[in-house]
Amino acid sequence: MVKDDNTGYNIKEIRRKRLNFRLYQFRKQWRIFYRSAYGRVGFYIILVFAIIAILAPFLEVHRDALSYVAPSIDTTVMSISARSSIGSPATLNSSPVAVAASAISGLGSNMVYSVSANGQVYATSLGSARSLPAGTNVKLFSISVSSGSHVLGVRVFPLQTITSAGFPATNNYLLVATSGGNVTIARLEWTGGSEGQGNLVASGIQTINLGLNMSLMPASSSLSVDTSVFPTIPSSGDVFAVGDNTTGIYMIKIADNPFSIIWSKKLQISSQPSSMAFLGAFYQSGQFQQIIITQKGNIYSFSASNGAELWVKNTPYVFAGKYSIPSSYQQSYSPYDSIFEILSSGTSYYIEGFYISNGTAYQVYSSNQPISALSTSLGESGFPSSLLAISGNSAVIISSPGHVYGNVSMSTKYGDYLHNPVYVPNLNSYIISSQKGEVYSLSATLGKNPFNWVGTISKTPATASSPTLLLDASSGLEALAQVNETGSLIVYSASGVTVNPMPPTLHTPSGTTFLLGTNTEGNDVWSQFVASFQPDWVVGISVGLIGIAIALVLGMIIGYYRGFVSVALDTVTLVIYLIPGLALLIALTSVLSPSFFNIIWILSFLSWPFTTFTILGIIRSIKQRAFVEAARVSGAGTMQILRRHMLPNVTPLLIYLTALNVSGAVGGIATLQFLGVAPLTILTWGAMLNPLENNFYLAASAPWWVIPPTVALTLFIMAFIFLSRGVDEVVNPRIRRR
Repeated sequence: MVKDDNTGYNIKEIRRKRLNFRLYQFRKQWRIFYRSAYGRVGFYIILVFAIIAILAPFLEVHRDALSYVAPSIDTTVMSISARSSIGSPATLNSSPVAVAASAISGLGSNMVYSVSANGQVYATSLGSARSLPAGTNVKLFSISVSSGSHVLGVRVFPLQTITSAGFPATNNYLLVATSGGNVTIARLEWTGGSEGQGNLVASGIQTINLGLNMSLMPASSSLSVDTSVFPTIPSSGDVFAVGDNTTGIYMIKIADNPFSIIWSKKLQISSQPSSMAFLGAFYQSGQFQQIIITQKGNIYSFSASNGAELWVKNTPYVFAGKYSIPSSYQQSYSPYDSIFEILSSGTSYYIEGFYISNGTAYQVYSSNQPISALSTSLGESGFPSSLLAISGNSAVIISSPGHVYGNVSMSTKYGDYLHNPVYVPNLNSYIISSQKGEVYSLSATLGKNPFNWVGTISKTPATASSPTLLLDASSGLEALAQVNETGSLIVYSASGVTVNPMPPTLHTPSGTTFLLGTNTEGNDVWSQFVASFQPDWVVGISVGLIGIAIALVLGMIIGYYRGFVSVALDTVTLVIYLIPGLALLIALTSVLSPSFFNIIWILSFLSWPFTTFTILGIIRSIKQRAFVEAARVSGAGTMQILRRHMLPNVTPLLIYLTALNVSGAVGGIATLQFLGVAPLTILTWGAMLNPLENNFYLAASAPWWVIPPTVALTLFIMAFIFLSRGVDEVVNPRIRRR
């Protein structure tokens, strides 16, 4: 048994009893603290916050919450610029929508044209300054739709004309056709004398019956102008139609002015063709202009001038009727330019290119899955910079024959992708539309987030026409027009519109989860919110402990000692205390490098004056007590008195003051970051609220983003204030509840 030499007591027993006494005291003080409603509430809030901080790495959806930006497909939606109803549209597999460029180069389209199933032709305004209010429908004229036939579609093309005063002018012409062989052409004019003035009317309406059954919309030798690249408009044009009668398959060339048949040529094919395309619409010379026709496994080229066969190629496959000609190939002739076609062997599917000079074929892409559509970039000469193939629900970007640049998948909720995508030159992107109206904007360069945006042209799946590209004169931007089976005509921007801050959602087009949506920068609010728990805890606890340590040392020195050092420290503390805290905080942050650790030191430096005055007051009071005087008389040294008699008596107060310092530190860094003084790279609740400084409207427009950090910051500060109130009841018997 180990005994003290002077008293004979068991030292281990003394230590055990001392420990038991301290545990007893702690339990007693805990019961007093827990009886306090403030202390109890503060404790549980802090406990919850501590648990969340520990679990934060597992709760974050995106670990790089500060740098993560949601893909644009999630934060950008279709931007509707005009909407109207045209009644039941024409057959949606044909061309019920057409667009026209402005008569003045580069201004774009003022109107969108469409045709209903009963033959009514409409013009819908896009709302430009030179046109009618957006969505205004103008009924232009009607065509006769005989029994058993249907409308094939409507097309628009520009021609240069000479006014009565002898000046050149550009007019848009509408071309409408039915399967029964009726082809109608009309010139579009404004009654006010210039585009956008008065009302739009159709004049010079002429109809020819070709005596053919047609399954393909006739092609005009002058194509619609759908981008800011404005070509040289021809002064005259022709219309080409293909159909059959009891004697065979015929191709007919029709002059637009006067509207009359130029020639009719019987083709040496046994059935209706699957596609017809006009090549060379804006060639300076008509020498190389061609009509390209596919039928079963054959592709034919005919001279646009006299219908002579230029070349024919036979393939072991069957043409699907889907083709693409890069826009630049319509501007000037090159023997290495190609037309791209989809073919099938029944079990395999191909995209092949055919040189327009002689029909030589080369394979571009093959797949075991059906290829339903294709499109190309503008091209220059030879193979275009990109070609897009739709195979199943995958979009495949092809950079050169046989070389796949990349592919992405799309949803099949809104049906298959049967429409040829539309290339948007200024955005270098493709607009992909499903059969039932889901629309994707796909970057031609793909990248980490290949989709720019996604949207639908109707709330529920409804069969939709293929998208038609136009240059919207109301915005100067590229847009698209589509009609769905309910008769709704929708015009929407090719660039989409951002929805940041994005509302909370669990289901996004990219499959990402955003429990609290995104902020104005596209960052995941939930991940930032959860990730802020640990930094705020680190700042609060660090500043609380550092500040209380400084205050304890200075408080004991100033409160216990007398002399120059004590007076000097007291004066310095008072001076710092009297300086406005926020101003000093901002000044120090501006002078020092506002790093994470510097912020902690700055907040710690500003937290000790008030705490020091509180401690030194208690020290001076205890110093006058009899037990301290007795200890001094018994020979105890200064450090022993401070450690054995002063410190135990101020410890409960230190807990109280530390709690106040922690809450003040978190509020301090939140203030600095809200004002933009502290770096926003420190992920805290205050940093999340920084955008509100210049735009308080966000609090109303995106409460799901603003409320969580605000509530967390408030609760965190209040919890430590409540905690200090509970501790105060322990150390201050006068306010203790009986």
